[in-house]
Amino acid sequence: MAIPKRPGPLDPAVERAAEAGDVVAMRLRGQHLYASGDNHAAEEWLLAAARAGDAEAMYSLSHVYHDRVFQDEAHDVTAGAWCRRAAEAKYVPAIRAMSSWVDLDEREFWLRKAWETGDLGAAYDLAGLFEEEGRPSEAEHWYRIACREPGHGGHVARGSWAAYLVYQGRFEDAAELLAQNAGEGSSAAARFLSDVLERLGRTEEAAAWRERVDSLRAAEHEQELLLRSPASGPA
Repeated sequence: MAIPKRPGPLDPAVERAAEAGDVVAMRLRGQHLYASGDNHAAEEWLLAAARAGDAEAMYSLSHVYHDRVFQDEAHDVTAGAWCRRAAEAKYVPAIRAMSSWVDLDEREFWLRKAWETGDLGAAYDLAGLFEEEGRPSEAEHWYRIACREPGHGGHVARGSWAAYLVYQGRFEDAAELLAQNAGEGSSAAARFLSDVLERLGRTEEAAAWRERVDSLRAAEHEQELLLRSPASGPA
């Protein structure tokens, strides 16, 4: 795993501006210190900027406190409080992070807020929340939206929705979703699809997909090896 690089020296002009009380400069200095690994010094500057109303500093400060959870769980409470203040100040990354900080009774509110900012992943989280709460029509609405997300996000949403549909006894609908994922090369989806087709009495199709599972798994393994291999340098 690559070791994160420390940032270079901070622009002296930013340091001077921070010393003079410029709020943005104080936040930049705090963020630079945090990236450099000096959390205690970072806290000083970020706290000053946050108290002056800088929402991004509030959010950065939440990370500083969250990193100290191993010292004292109270730091996580403080981290969540600063994230909330940043979110209430309409700082988008904080809004998107809030659902991981709040109790179940607040999660829907913040996930909807995250969706309004354009966070596509919030649709999937809302679907899961409504599934957990036994609200199937709302879960289906958000699963439909989540399934439209391109790439991996949509793939995961289709798999989760298919499992929910099977739980509901809607095997035909589940088979459609699983066939799409299996067609994209997922061995897990192919295996699940073969089971669903078997339950539908479509035994020949089930057998055909079952026969493809091993080859799909081998292709996935090969792709994983390619992704793990170091990039070749310049010739």
